[in-house]
Amino acid sequence: MILDFIGRRKTDRIGVIVFGRAAYVLSPPTLDYHLLDLLVGKMSLDVIDGSATAIGDAVGVAVARLRRSDARSKAIVLLTDGDSNAGFIAPEYADHLATVVGAKIYTIQIGNGDEVDVQDGIDLFGQPHYTRARFPVNPELLKKLAADTGGEAYVATDARALTASMHDVLNKLEKTRFESQAASFEDLFPLFLLPGVVLVAIDALLRAWVMRRFP
Repeated sequence: MILDFIGRRKTDRIGVIVFGRAAYVLSPPTLDYHLLDLLVGKMSLDVIDGSATAIGDAVGVAVARLRRSDARSKAIVLLTDGDSNAGFIAPEYADHLATVVGAKIYTIQIGNGDEVDVQDGIDLFGQPHYTRARFPVNPELLKKLAADTGGEAYVATDARALTASMHDVLNKLEKTRFESQAASFEDLFPLFLLPGVVLVAIDALLRAWVMRRFP
């Protein structure tokens, strides 16, 4: 879904933050979509400590990357399947920081807190083994983050809903317009050529008639 999101952008700088118990910059904002595809394609659940969810840190790191941006439109798309229960920055303060830099937060809650099948290893036959686990979510917090910053809150309980949410975010994102200054060039050579021709003609007439030498 993230790769599809990246592929649908054309002129926007996109950065990626991964977070669990802590938040890390996978890629700073860039127009190199090929690099983003490579980095996102190599992500896996064991890259970070996923035993907790630091929503405040994730938003805070994203805001830090947007702080110096001069783009007219700034957006943070927050995908999470858990409640905020780790990190050093409170989600409410990260919310405030986002409003200071003018960034809208679009939250996408994955799941509704029910028990789901989670892979916890491989069995003796090389097949993935699953166990049931529950991931508490906090829809009220996500709604607040979105409402305070002018964004939108979504809930995705399956792959189709997640795709629809990502596409709706795409439709709502504003495109930053860049003003370019075009320099125009005008050939001034003809303006100097005509007086030069006239002066040469006058000089020829003077030499022929006024300053003519007689033997």
